[in-house]
Amino acid sequence: MASSLHKFQFALKMCEIHDKKEIHAYCKTCKKKICTLCIKEDHTTHDWETITDIIREKKRSLPEECKKIRALTLTGLRNNLDRFDGKIREQDADFEATKTILNCSRKSYVDKIDQLFDDKIDECRQNTEDSKRKYKEKREELKQRSEFIDRDINTLPDHDILDMEKEMRDELDNALSCTADKYTFNSVFEPGKTDENALKDMIGEIHRVSLEETHDIDRYSKYIFSLHPVSETNAFVKVTEDGCLILLDRTGQELKTMKTPCRDFTISNEGECILTDENKCIFSVFTQDDVKIRTFQTKPLHPCTISKAKNGDILVSFWDGGAKFILSKTSRRIVRRMSPMGEVLQTYEFGEDGKTRLFILPCRIAESTFSDICVVNWRSEISGNLVVLHKDGRLKFTYYGHGLNSPMFYPVDVEYDSKCHLLITEIHTKGIHMLSSEGMYLCTLCQYQNIHPYVIAIYDDNLWCGFLQGRVKVFKYDES
Repeated sequence: MASSLHKFQFALKMCEIHDKKEIHAYCKTCKKKICTLCIKEDHTTHDWETITDIIREKKRSLPEECKKIRALTLTGLRNNLDRFDGKIREQDADFEATKTILNCSRKSYVDKIDQLFDDKIDECRQNTEDSKRKYKEKREELKQRSEFIDRDINTLPDHDILDMEKEMRDELDNALSCTADKYTFNSVFEPGKTDENALKDMIGEIHRVSLEETHDIDRYSKYIFSLHPVSETNAFVKVTEDGCLILLDRTGQELKTMKTPCRDFTISNEGECILTDENKCIFSVFTQDDVKIRTFQTKPLHPCTISKAKNGDILVSFWDGGAKFILSKTSRRIVRRMSPMGEVLQTYEFGEDGKTRLFILPCRIAESTFSDICVVNWRSEISGNLVVLHKDGRLKFTYYGHGLNSPMFYPVDVEYDSKCHLLITEIHTKGIHMLSSEGMYLCTLCQYQNIHPYVIAIYDDNLWCGFLQGRVKVFKYDES
C-alpha cells in the first residue's frame, strides 16, 4: 500500500517556459499549468485559477467525491464478486455434466463390449454345433457300415452271396479306416490385443479451453458484419452489410480505410482482399492499398459470403436473388469451391440422391484441417442450422442446436480452431458455442447479457469477435 500511495507525493513543479518559476495557476482556456510570468505575458484575458484555490476547492469536494467513487467501486466489486461466484458454480455444474457424459459413454461402451462378447460366444456356440454335426454325420456313416457288415449272411439269397463277398470286404476296410482320430473339427478363439492408445482414442479426450478478454473496442454504433485478422495485432473489419473495409489494430486505432464497398470479403494467402458485390453479381480482388487487380462475373448467381479454404482456394455461398426462404424448383442455393482466379472447382447444392437440397440460404462457411466444410444455413429470419459436408460433398451431419428447438437456434458465424472444434456465434443465447468435429455440443465459451456476438475469426491464439452492437473484442484463446 505504501508504494501505491507514494505516487501521490509530488515535488514542486517548475514552469516549462520559465525555468526558475514555480507553477502558480492552471489556465482553463489553454488547459495548461502556468507560472505568474505566463499569466502576465500570455494569459491575462484567459480563464485561469490559482493552484491554491483549486486545491482548496478539491479538499472541500473531495470527501463527497471519494464517497461516490467508493460507492460505485464497491458496487462494481460486489457485482464482479457475484459474477466470479457464478463462474465457480458454473464450473461445478460443468464438471457434473461432463461426468454424466463420461458415465453415459462408459455404459455405452460397456454395453457394446458386452454385446460384442455375446456375439463371439454365439459364434463359438454355432461353430461348436457345426463341429458336433460333422462328428455325428461320421458316426452315423460308421454305424451304417457296421450294421451292413453285421448282416446275417444266411438271410441273403444264394445267388447274392458271391456278389456280397467283395462288397463286404470293401465295407470292412472302410469301417476300419473310419476312426475318430482321423477327423478334427474345432472352434478356436484368438484373443485380440489390448491397444491402450486405441482405447483412449475411442473414449475421447479432456480439453482445457480458456478464453480471456484482452482488448475491448467500443467505437462503432452499427454492427460488425465481417472481420478477418491479418496479424496478431491487426484485423480488417467491415461495419454493416454495405460498408467498406477498415484496418483496425486491437487498441481500436484505425490504420487504413479502403473506399470500395462490398457485401463480404476474405484475405488471400498473398494478402489480397477478395470482395463480393451481391447486387452486381461479381467478386473482385484488390490490394490492401485499394488497387483493383481483377474482377469475376458470377451471373445469374449472387455471391453472399466468402471465406478462404485451408489450401488457398475460396469458398463462396450463392443464391439466385429470389425469395430468400421460399424455394421453387428453379431456386439455386449453392456453395462453390473456387480458385483465386475464379475457376469453379466444386459445387455443393444437393445431397447424394441428387434431389435433396442441402441449403435454404447458405451464409458463412468454414473449412477444417481435415477438409470438412461447415455452412451456416439460414432457414428463416430468426432460425438456422449447420450443414457439415465431407470434401466430396457427402453430408456428414446437420446440427440444430443444443437443448433448443430448431426455430430457436440462429447461428451467424462459424470457425474451426486448430483441433477442429467448431466455434459458433448464436444470436438467441448471445454466446459463442463450441462443438466437436462430429457435431456434439461441448460447451458455451462465453455468454453476454446485453450484447450479441456476431462474427468471429481466429489468428494463432487470438480470437477476434465482432458484435451486433458495433463492438470488437479480442480474446486470448487457449486450447490444450
